[in-house]
Amino acid sequence: MLETVKTTAQRLAIGPLGQRLAARQRRRTDVPLARWGLEVSPRGALARAGVDLVELVASYGSPLHVVWADALDANAAEALAPLSGAGPACDVFYSYKTNPVPGVLRRLHAAGIGAEVISPYELWLALRLRVPPERIIYNGPAKSFESLCDAVHAGVGLINANSLGDLDLIGRAAERAGRIATVGVRVTLPSMWGGQFGLVAASPAPAEAVRLAQRHAWLHLRGLHVHRGSGLRCRADMEDHVNGVLAFCDRLRTETGWHPEVIDLGGSLTTATVAPIPARQYRLNRALATDLLPPDPADHLSVGQASRLAAALVEAHSFARDLTAPAVVLEPGRALTGDAQLLLTTVHDVKEDGALAHAVLDAGVNIAEPATGEYHQIFSATAPTAPVGRSYRLVGPICTPADVICNNWRLPDLAPGHVLALMDSGAYFVPFSTSFSFPRPAIVLQDGAEVRLLRRAETFDDLVRADLMEGSGPNGPGGLSGFP
Repeated sequence: MLETVKTTAQRLAIGPLGQRLAARQRRRTDVPLARWGLEVSPRGALARAGVDLVELVASYGSPLHVVWADALDANAAEALAPLSGAGPACDVFYSYKTNPVPGVLRRLHAAGIGAEVISPYELWLALRLRVPPERIIYNGPAKSFESLCDAVHAGVGLINANSLGDLDLIGRAAERAGRIATVGVRVTLPSMWGGQFGLVAASPAPAEAVRLAQRHAWLHLRGLHVHRGSGLRCRADMEDHVNGVLAFCDRLRTETGWHPEVIDLGGSLTTATVAPIPARQYRLNRALATDLLPPDPADHLSVGQASRLAAALVEAHSFARDLTAPAVVLEPGRALTGDAQLLLTTVHDVKEDGALAHAVLDAGVNIAEPATGEYHQIFSATAPTAPVGRSYRLVGPICTPADVICNNWRLPDLAPGHVLALMDSGAYFVPFSTSFSFPRPAIVLQDGAEVRLLRRAETFDDLVRADLMEGSGPNGPGGLSGFP
């Protein structure tokens, strides 16, 4: 029965009805190359600031992440500009989980961006990168006791308690360190991430957490942390988020008498040229080879605009006259690094499968997992000015049918060795990547005409370096170096 339904659907898709439906869909208009500062090199390949991207693949291997220093600098400057101007503004802390590449993080911190970390490792990394402790916010549902002791001892600026148990753990760590911990309480409002994240706003737990923190000898309660989770793309999204938080602040003050000194609005700010693929559009793309459509970059709230808007809403709120408006914090990730990086990937094979050609790439879900559910512009780096002809299913190298980057994408004629550029790989591509059957690629920083390695490509030896075997080798007992 299931097979009959599937066959019927396939006939409809390729029949006259499917063709008429496909013909009514909009065709993709590519976001212009200039949006990312891209150009065409003298030999006809994709380039940026005079650097030929295909030649980078020849030098550093494929796949390859390319980070643009000037884009990072521009995003950081735009985020921090409101702080140096007139009027209210938000302080900015970069979400480490978005792209925890030390070379990227150093660049952001040098510009004045703080660190938002969610794990013992990320806390260690921020301290290792010499981020001033007061410029670190420690979040997350699984903070170890040892890491909390380290955070309190170092003088981390704000530790947001994710639960009543987490608040108790922070208090015990502070007592162990012999130093008062500065804390906030994470709260989940309706339509936000719930589950393991934060205290449910409609429950008695937030008021209980406030009272516990106020009574605790080793805790100084300063902040309220409310992370939306779903994207804050436009002005209406931000207004809805901030107004909901302010309404909760009023209610919490009525219940407890407490008023936050800091409102931490979390992250969720978006990248202008990336957006989730609508379900209907995804289905039509897969069944009828219709185009995926880019989001409108003009319909987008930048991190600087979000800073001014959020801080102005907080300042204008009708707090009691004897209260100072709280300081406001943002924790953007993708808004700072999403469009400052691209992924270069090479066609390994073109496999014909009836009417559909499969372009087998050397980057799949192991390297580019976010692209499976988000719109990411794809260009031919080898022939960016060639006519766009047939549609290809872009698949990766992993032996699973799930390794599909895009079901249908119109491109110039492809052949093995053709290099593609997958744009906006600076948010979650690197931390979501795995060594599933293949080593992970190198990451380079392009700073004007200069290109240097931020992270070398993994080797086969890297993949087994932590493994132990019986016997001994050149590296001591259990070593795999020289394994035949």
